[in-house]
Order: sequence, then structure tokens, then C-alpha cells
Amino acid sequence: MNFSFPQRRALCLAENATHNMHNILTLRGAVVRDARIWSRYLDEAIDFFDDSYDVAFASHHWPTWGRENVVELLAQQRDLYAYLHDQTLRMLNSGLTGPELAEEMQLPPALEQAWHARGYYGSLSHNAKAVYQRYLGWFDGNPAHLWEHPPVELAARYVDLAGGPQAALAKARGYIADGDLRFAATLLNHLVFADPRNAQAREELAGVYQRLGHGCENGPWRNFYLMAAVELREGRARSSSTRPTPRC
Repeated sequence: MNFSFPQRRALCLAENATHNMHNILTLRGAVVRDARIWSRYLDEAIDFFDDSYDVAFASHHWPTWGRENVVELLAQQRDLYAYLHDQTLRMLNSGLTGPELAEEMQLPPALEQAWHARGYYGSLSHNAKAVYQRYLGWFDGNPAHLWEHPPVELAARYVDLAGGPQAALAKARGYIADGDLRFAATLLNHLVFADPRNAQAREELAGVYQRLGHGCENGPWRNFYLMAAVELREGRARSSSTRPTPRC
């Protein structure tokens, strides 16, 4: 909800236009937000509030002073969410799956150079996949993905296919040495799921997560990586909740 304080000539934009890219889908889990509607209401705010403010602010961010600066912020934020939505639909209609289009998604120069459109909180990668999810869901059309084994069973088979735990660990270390941390994480994740007591695999995966976290511009990604590294090394913290804690 956007609202104004006329006596103060101040406009509150809640979390609708902040000094970073927001989340279309939170990593903690939620209903996917509608990027198209988000963009539309930012566009409406430009006209609706018109010349009624000298400053705009968000619930968690610092103010933007001057009507022209506020309009520029709103217009670029509007274009950011519209671009995310429209380009995702363009690519999915050309046959790309969520991970494929997320890998190809790039912002145009005008938005790439707007520092408040950077992925400090939301990520271009997971936001593109979120828009895909909103329209098409989890299934990518490949029947091999219709009835896959759950993670532990799948992991055991991948480790066996790699030649056993030590062979898989050696392969993972090779990928780490080559700088392919993304696949090293995938392979080590299978090792840990196949045998959670494998201390070498846990430590190697923790190290990969730590390096990935330190390289993240995106805050929530960094937190997930670094917290997973802590849990792999120290175990999960006890919770007073009866709800099962997700496994790393």
C-alpha cells in the first residue's frame, strides 16, 4: 500500500519501491508475487500522487529527496519488474525452462546501471524462475522429471554412479580446483545426502558454500550459503518448534 502524508509532503512506498531489486518469490517460501501488477501499481503511483510530495521513503530504506528523483526511482523500479515479467514470458514462450531462462536473463543497460535495481536482496536469477513458476509451475515438460526419486534416494544412486564416496569426493575436489563451485556443490550435496556422517564431504561442501557466500552480491543467497556451512560443520541448532527442520 502506497500512501502520502500531505502535511509533511511525504510519500510512503512501503516495500514496493526500495533501493534494491525486491523478491518476486522469497527464498523462505511464499506465494509468487505478480511482477506485472507490481509494475502497474508503481506506474499508477507516479500519476496518482503527482506533485503532492517532496520526499519518498520505504519501510526499511532511506528517503529519496526531490520529486524528480522520486519519479526517476519509481519509473526505473516499474521498468525493472515489467522487464522481469515480460522477458521471462518471452523466453518461456520460446521453449526455455526456468533454469535455462534464468541463466540467460540480463537487464538492459539503463537498468543494469541503476544501482537501486541491483540484486542486493532479490536476485535476477531466482526472480526469473519465480515468474516462470507463477505461470507454468514446477514441471518443465521433460517426462524424466515427472517421477524422480526423492533427494536421499537420488543421491545414493548418483554416488554409486560416480564410483563410490571416495571417487565422488575426488571428482568434487577436481571441480573445486577448476573453479566450478556450482557443480562441486551439486556433487557434494549428493554425497552428504547419501551419507550425512561423511565428515570429509561435509567439510568440503561447507568450504564451497562459504566461498559461494563470500562471492554473493545478494544478501539472502549469502545468508543461505553461510548458514548451511555452519550447519554442516556444527550441526543444526535445536528448535523449540515441532515442525521438521529442512536438511542441508
